Amino acid sequence: MIKSVFKKQHYGVVGTLLVSALGYILLFYGIASRQNIKGLLLLFLFLFAGYFYILKYLKCNGGAKNSFLFYSTLAFRLLPLCSLPLLSDDFYRFIWDGQLLQNGINPFTYTPQQIVNGHGEWVAPLLFEKLNSPYYYSVYPPINQFIFWLSALAAKNNLLLSVIILRVCLIAFDIGNIIIIKKLLFIKNLKPELVFIYALNPLVIIEFAGNLHFEVAMLFFTLLAIYMLCKQRYSWSAVSLGLAVCTKLLPLVFIPLMAKEIGWLKTIKYGFIVLLTTLLLFSPFIHNVQLWRNFFSSLKLYYGTFEFNGSFYQLFKYLGWAYWGYNPIAYTSKILLFLTCIGFVLAYIKSKNIFEGLFFLLFVYAIFAAIVHPWYILPLVAFTPFIGWRFGLIWSALIGLSYYTYSEMPYHESMLLLSIEYVLLFAYMCYEVISIKTVSS
Repeated sequence: MIKSVFKKQHYGVVGTLLVSALGYILLFYGIASRQNIKGLLLLFLFLFAGYFYILKYLKCNGGAKNSFLFYSTLAFRLLPLCSLPLLSDDFYRFIWDGQLLQNGINPFTYTPQQIVNGHGEWVAPLLFEKLNSPYYYSVYPPINQFIFWLSALAAKNNLLLSVIILRVCLIAFDIGNIIIIKKLLFIKNLKPELVFIYALNPLVIIEFAGNLHFEVAMLFFTLLAIYMLCKQRYSWSAVSLGLAVCTKLLPLVFIPLMAKEIGWLKTIKYGFIVLLTTLLLFSPFIHNVQLWRNFFSSLKLYYGTFEFNGSFYQLFKYLGWAYWGYNPIAYTSKILLFLTCIGFVLAYIKSKNIFEGLFFLLFVYAIFAAIVHPWYILPLVAFTPFIGWRFGLIWSALIGLSYYTYSEMPYHESMLLLSIEYVLLFAYMCYEVISIKTVSS
């Protein structure tokens, strides 16, 4: 079996996949802390070098029918199964919310600090100490909360088993993403091997399977909504997008894109179904004014207080300190919101199809945000197979530089690395624009 695979497959690709597997094992099990920034960046560079090599091979030779390549994508996602997330500590809050639900407590009612002050007997002290947001109400929507509840079926102090339950659920969503992308490629008459742009992307594997981020679920329901839309099952598509909103609120801005596909009248009905689905799923958790206040107060604190890897935000902040001697955040936030709205309108108007529209909506959202965690841009990777632009892949490779922030205590961003990330990103975008204009002329 293996021998026949090697006869059919280019030796360089097989070797790259095997060596990449070793790289993932080192990343998930061989690095003790995210403060080991040199080791992390070397592994990122190593894994992305292999990734781009395989994409170049597939572009020249195809190979989507090769089972070895497909099963490699599944194996890479299973490699971190028994490891604790290395690059994010959000999973502690996931498990905390799950334990609240297991004990009949609504995670939107009390902050973790209030629970501890109330002397909850079920509280695991070690879990509380690891929380990065002990003074905030939960900000995680209903779909997430259900999976958190599943993770808490493990014994209170069995952290690894809770993580494995979370990971199995998210890997299932990610496999679903691969399947739907492949089906959509078939519907759009695109090359099936383009699915590996997403399936083999190292950041996708590291952040979804490794670090347990729920954008993978949002992406699954969004892709499912597009698939249903292509099949003209508009109501089911709207329900699917509602489920996406119930993992992260951002997909609400996708609704106007539907007008180009189904017209404004059907889009109004579509939006109503999305909102109804969202409200129905939120209602068991947030069913009075105070709970909504708690939820939105935490969202406001998160988006109004924190900053990480922002591009234009950091530029405006730098100019503020350089010319006025303070951070003009009160003005910056309004400017960025205005620019985001302008970008959204342009994406709605100028996009050639729903995939390009979604891609540029998400890009605009990320490029003008104050917080741009690496996993925020992964939907760009998922929509890249359907469009002509490839700068989303370049960003997925460059954004690993942002993890330098965690290499020092207290956390401190490197303006040099931030500049390198965005200068190279915008340089490649300019290159793509010039290349497209040259070809079209």
